[in-house]
Formats: sequence, C-alpha cells, structure tokens
Amino acid sequence: MAVRLVAFDLDGTALKRHRALTERMRRAVLDALGAGILVVPATGRSYMDIPEEVRAIPGIPCFLTSNGANIVDGEGRSICTDLIPWVWCVRALRILQEYDMQPSVHMGGASVNLKTADPRIVARYGNSDYFKRYSVEDLAGYVEAQRTDVEKIFAVLFERDRKAELTARITSELSLGVSASGPDNIELNSLTASKGHGLSMLCERFGIEAAQTAAIGDSINDISMLAFAGCPVAMGNAEACIKEMAGYETESCEEDGAARALERLISGEWK
Repeated sequence: MAVRLVAFDLDGTALKRHRALTERMRRAVLDALGAGILVVPATGRSYMDIPEEVRAIPGIPCFLTSNGANIVDGEGRSICTDLIPWVWCVRALRILQEYDMQPSVHMGGASVNLKTADPRIVARYGNSDYFKRYSVEDLAGYVEAQRTDVEKIFAVLFERDRKAELTARITSELSLGVSASGPDNIELNSLTASKGHGLSMLCERFGIEAAQTAAIGDSINDISMLAFAGCPVAMGNAEACIKEMAGYETESCEEDGAARALERLISGEWK
C-alpha cells in the first residue's frame, strides 16, 4: 500500500547534532510534499524549539510536538492538546528537585527553564541554545503561579544510574507517562499523550489509514508512532528496541539516514 503520510523525529533523526537540517533532508521533504505525501515532524520539542529552518518549509501541514501533547498546524496554531494538569506538574517538579538534573517545561508551545541552568547542559547539546529560552528562578513556583496546564516536563539527568529509581517513583506517585529521547533524560507527559496517539489523530483528521503511514525514529519516545505506522523505519543510530520493531533500517543521522528513507518512500522502494 502506498504511503500517504510520513512522520519523522528530529533529534537523532532529521537534525544533525541536534541542530542542523541538511539540504538533502530539506529537499527530500519538499519532494515528498510535491509527490502528494503529507510530511509531519514528530518531536519531543516544543513548537518554538523546532528550528526555524524546519518550521519555514512550505507545505508542512502539521507539527506533532511535545511527544504529541500539542499538535500545531502549518500556521503555528494549536489544533489539539493533551496536557498535564498544572497541579501534577508542580508535584513532579518537586520530586525532580531531589535529583541531580536540569528541568524544563513546555507551556503554550514554548519551553521554560531555570535561570540557574547547569553548564553541563552545553556538553549535552553541543551548543548554548538551551540558555536562550525563557527562564525563571523557581520552575515549580512559576507553574503554580501561572496555574497553566503543561505539555511536557523534560529533565536532563546527570545521574544516569538513578533513572530507573526516578521513573519508578514518578509512576507510583503520579499518573503520568514516562519516556525519553536519550539515556540521560526523562520526559513526562499525560498518560494519553504520545507520538503514536498524535499520529492516529492526524490520520483521522486527514482520512488516512494507519497502513498508509510511515514513521522514522531512533529513541524510546518514538516507539508508539513506529508501532502505529504501517511502515516503521529505524535510524542506523537507533536504540536496539527501535531496530527490533522496525520494518526497515536506514543509515545513521550523520549519514542523512532520514533523507535517504524519505527518498526510498517517495520512489516506492519501501511500502
């Protein structure tokens, strides 16, 4: 069955070193759109954290952001949200404070960080973009004062060996979904928010069957959309669990694997 919609992850998939969209990937997206295939970035990032060069690609119908908690149309307007109640967010942030980590929250399509951003973040991202976001002194206090439900809580963990402990504690005390986009972070969403659920909603919106979709990803937060898609594609640099469930494997992120996968989907080589 021909693919009519392709969802692709950004970090570790379409973006090199978490920053750059290659010209080959940009061209592949435009070629897919030109061939009548809907192309949707599906990311754990907030909408405003998506690089401008991606948001500016003409013809992208939607952006699946914050792991599906906020689906945004091509004009940057939210068309569907699945949020964490602000009270639960505050409780989760108070728990996170007991660990060596750096938290942020996604609210209203953007990210909010602590002003006391840990310099170790630069080593994680390879650049200082993290420090340019809106920042506050007390993240939990800020959410409590705003009383605004949030899309996602993200935390970079500096004690990887405590990740399982933290995950168990969060899930035992709060009804939140836990995922990750790497071994050194944790992502908290509504139980029903996921890339897979977001992809299913887009299929309903555009009248597309699951079998007519493809998904390209590399990390744990991509599992749900690869499980939903008729044509799941793993990056060459993907985690083992992603490769095990994929129907196809493309080259690594540094080898333009996402672009190569799109090219194969457009040609009909992969179905």
